[in-house]
Parts: sequence; C-alpha cells; structure tokens
Amino acid sequence: MSGEYMVEIVDLHKRFGFHEVLKGVNLKVKPSEVLVVVGPSGSGKSTMLRCVNGLEHATSGHVFIEGVDITQHGIDINAMRQKVGIVFQSFNLFPHLTVLRNVTLAPVKVKKMDAAEAEEKALRLLERVGLKEKAEAYPAHLSGGQQQRVAIARALAMDPDLMLFDEVTSALDPELVKEVLDVMKDLAREGMTMMVVTHEMGFAKEVGDRLIFMDDGVIVEEGPPEDIFTNPRSPRAIDFFSKILSHL
Repeated sequence: MSGEYMVEIVDLHKRFGFHEVLKGVNLKVKPSEVLVVVGPSGSGKSTMLRCVNGLEHATSGHVFIEGVDITQHGIDINAMRQKVGIVFQSFNLFPHLTVLRNVTLAPVKVKKMDAAEAEEKALRLLERVGLKEKAEAYPAHLSGGQQQRVAIARALAMDPDLMLFDEVTSALDPELVKEVLDVMKDLAREGMTMMVVTHEMGFAKEVGDRLIFMDDGVIVEEGPPEDIFTNPRSPRAIDFFSKILSHL
C-alpha cells in the first residue's frame, strides 16, 4: 500500500458472533489530517478505531498504518501500537498511581526510557495540557476533564504518529468539555494526525479537515464538515444531522 497515507483501511469487516458491526469500510487518512467520525450509536465508529489500534482483530480486510498491514499474521502488533495513541471516554487511568506515574509508566516499561528522562518528558506534557501542578495527585482527586487531559498526556508520552479519540468528552459534564477539546485543538494545530469519534459538532466544524458519517457498519457520506452539515445527501444523514444540529 502507498506510504503517502498514515492510515489506509481496505474492505474492513468485523463480526462479533453473528453480528456484523463493520460491513466493508474503505478509508484513507493523510498525515496531519484531522478526520472526524460521526454517526448514531452502534454504527461501528468505535469498533473501527479499535481495529486501527489493533485492539480488535479484523474478521476480514486490511488496516495499514504508515504502509504496514497490521492485520497480517506475524506482525508485531505491540510495536505498531506504539505509533498509535488512543484515548477512550472512560479515562482508564491507574487509580493507585500518581498522575506523573500514569504518564511515565509506558515509556519506562515499554520503550525502556530512563526514568529521569521519562519524568522530565511527562512534566513537559502535563504542562502542555495544563496540569503540571497536579503531577503528584491521584486520579480520584481530579475532575473528569483533568483525568481526560492526563489520559491524553499519557498517550502522547509514547510519541505516537497517530492519535485516536473515542468519544472522549461524552462522559464529561458540559463545563469540562471545553478544556479537553482545547487540548485536542492544539494538537491539530501542531500537525498531529487524528481520527476523532465525537458528537461535538462545533469541534468537527472548526477543526476537522474531513468528516465521515457512518451508519450500520458502513461509511455513508464523507467530505468537508461544512458541506455535510449544510447539504447531507442520504436520507440517513439528513435525519441524523437534522436532530443533532438543531440545538447548535
């Protein structure tokens, strides 16, 4: 596959038992592109992200990361995962570790980074997400928005080439959403390649280079966010956006 794409998905199918969640997804993402993924619950958005990260194995089809097929037998999936950071709606922080230890753990354990170097890097990242002063705090003492920003810092500590965000603001109180989206906007401005599953249409419109609308395991529409918001073509997209954009 061409090396000009950060991600290339070819005829991706994913089945859980008799339930087919992805039904032939084809998608290409260029370096530094911010791709926003929207659609109703159960449309396959999160499953697609998990296949890109290797957390789910494709039933059939291919996923290429920087030209390497991560679905092929014998691939070192853990090495590939180091290139792909993922942040979930549930923050998945280790509750018994401080913020600083949460961020340094993977670089030290997986990348064998020197502990002092990892700590210095973690503090830089925590400063970047506005939480350096919380380095010695435990997750239980942080707000949801702060925990999510720590989760982003933790993913960035592995120096990924690609960041996946799976509904990262959906579990947050509305007043905490902005602080997380601001960090993501900064990443986009710095050129990070991002695939973002979200219901935050304001973010999609402001930051997204391209938007795909998924329904029932397939990509129904794709294009610039503004075009799809103002002129969706399929009945499913028209119905979805009429409901979700009416309050904006």
